[in-house]
Amino acid sequence: IFTSMSDEQAGKAIVESIQQKLIDTLKASFVKVEDLSDGCGAKLDLIVVSDEFEGKALLERQRSVHEAIAEEMKVVHAITMKTKTVKQWEAMKEKEGR
Repeated sequence: IFTSMSDEQAGKAIVESIQQKLIDTLKASFVKVEDLSDGCGAKLDLIVVSDEFEGKALLERQRSVHEAIAEEMKVVHAITMKTKTVKQWEAMKEKEGR
């Protein structure tokens, strides 16, 4: 799906696609997708905040993210993520003084 684009175009398309899918699929209230691969989208860092994570273990949360972005994961080589509930996210921001 992203192979017919330049690296930069593909990277931007991957980031946008992942953001939208996580918002739609996990009803995420906040999503940050950072491309750490100089624009090609092969290495990403995610922050996903959703009440869909409430009561789920970390591994279950990560699996939910991977399932939501399965198509994009075919071209992503490395991914790191933080998955938080809204309550956890607000507490974390408050603790950091944001």
